[in-house]
Amino acid sequence: MQHVLIANRAAIAARAARTCRGMNLETTALSARADTQNTHVTWADHEITVPGHGLSDTYDSAERVLDAVDRSGVDCVYPGYGSLAENAEFVMGLEDRGVTFVGPPARALRLAGSKAEAVEVARRAGVPVLPHASGRGRDEVLARVREIGLPAVLKPEFGHGGQGVRIAHTAADVEQAVAAGPARTSWYVEKYLPVNQVIGISLAVDRDGTVLPLGERESLLVADGLKLLEASPVAGVDTSTLAAMRADAARVAGEFGLRNVMTVEFIVGPDRYYFLEVNGRLPLAYRMSESQMDIDLVELQLRIARGEPVPADAYPVDRARHCLEARLFVHPSELGSFPEVGTLSRFEMADGDAVTFTWTVDPARPVTYELILAQALAANSSRAAAARLLRKGLEASRVEGLRCYLQEILHRLNDEC
Repeated sequence: MQHVLIANRAAIAARAARTCRGMNLETTALSARADTQNTHVTWADHEITVPGHGLSDTYDSAERVLDAVDRSGVDCVYPGYGSLAENAEFVMGLEDRGVTFVGPPARALRLAGSKAEAVEVARRAGVPVLPHASGRGRDEVLARVREIGLPAVLKPEFGHGGQGVRIAHTAADVEQAVAAGPARTSWYVEKYLPVNQVIGISLAVDRDGTVLPLGERESLLVADGLKLLEASPVAGVDTSTLAAMRADAARVAGEFGLRNVMTVEFIVGPDRYYFLEVNGRLPLAYRMSESQMDIDLVELQLRIARGEPVPADAYPVDRARHCLEARLFVHPSELGSFPEVGTLSRFEMADGDAVTFTWTVDPARPVTYELILAQALAANSSRAAAARLLRKGLEASRVEGLRCYLQEILHRLNDEC
């Protein structure tokens, strides 16, 4: 493993290139020809461009990126947290070429990619699951919802990132959701818990199956299927329940045959918790784990990929260190002409010792391909103290020209201060 293609863009691509440089690994950055915000390439040793327009035809295209692998002569691909990180067909293409993938094997990703198959694997492993079913078309989905009962959650079975998820309280809601989705979509239907917490348990697994816990976090604010604010450690869940979830997360990883860094998500209701899904990639909130463990997770991913063992107790999680992370996602209303997003008339992040921002946006250039303008992380000895720091940093920042949920995040932070 000597030459790494970084199959992503923006902040995670720049971070990966810096980590590779510290490990004396040669890097090639991927760049779409129409991407005016390709500042991530400045951190890499080489650049390779891909044709096409839009994410699905460039950075997220298995065909385009496999062609870039062939042209660049790399022996390893690092995907970050983009959709290629969980694309089983893409990983199979790398395996056929003898190219190392920094992530789980294709067969594990194929299982995790189907919500219906994933929940059955968890159920067979003895992990609690919600009542669920799958169906296509209005009549079949309505029948499945009647079996489970309302309210219900409808998810595209092979979707990711929370996109396309609908909560149905009535039969009319179900019909509207199915009508709004692409034709012939396979829908995964699950019982909805009105009172709940969504908790992600992150872990790393090496080639021998040794599990390294990476901490857990909860979603504090979700809008339009986007996780805007997360916190760690989890509040309001007793230690024995969290310990059981950690054990079940490790059990699920083993049943799937997952390797490298991943997150197993659970939903906690009034009486118990249930398995939700597996995300077989670096979590978007990876810096929270890094802050609590004093570890470089990108470096850990690369070391696992080249076969190095991971001692299970080498990096203890400091749960006395409270972290909150806010994400300034571009609002969906701004993405009508994607990948041409728009322009920023003002973009100033109040980076400092108390709050660290991650971004690669150049406000002097037209904004293209950008889904997240910045991420802001604060850490302190209590959640309230971390929330105050994060609120102060965001209030001192300025984003004008594009809507990015800044006010919604500030409003939610007021509840935590």
